[in-house]
Amino acid sequence: MVGELLMESTMDRRQSERYETPSIPVQISDIDGNMIDLSLTGAAVVHRSPIKPGTACTLIFPSYGGIYIPCQVLRSLVQVRQAERGSEYFFRSAISFLPMSENEKGPLEEFITIQMERLDRIKAEFRAARERESHETESAESS
Repeated sequence: MVGELLMESTMDRRQSERYETPSIPVQISDIDGNMIDLSLTGAAVVHRSPIKPGTACTLIFPSYGGIYIPCQVLRSLVQVRQAERGSEYFFRSAISFLPMSENEKGPLEEFITIQMERLDRIKAEFRAARERESHETESAESS
């Protein structure tokens, strides 16, 4: 039973491809944060205030016309990073989108499509730049 739940949980977390995003300002209900990855079924958000796993909330994209997405916090882990003034503590939460009405889905799907296309373009540009550098290095070495 526990093994089945773990397998199911792992499969749930991988329902759709994840895209790392540049830090996009969001709110988890009333907690300010930044989305760092996105998929069709959920997102990862970093924030400074704790939030309890299992909490039903709303993920809000204030900069994108106020898109509101019903969701649930799957996991929320405290992490530490070293900064100039000492250690900084923050939380990284896994958010799962809850079922939505067709009216709610439209703006979210449009937003996700735009973000994924943008990230795919950035990846392609990065790969092309690496290939150019590789060819330039090979040309310089053969000269």
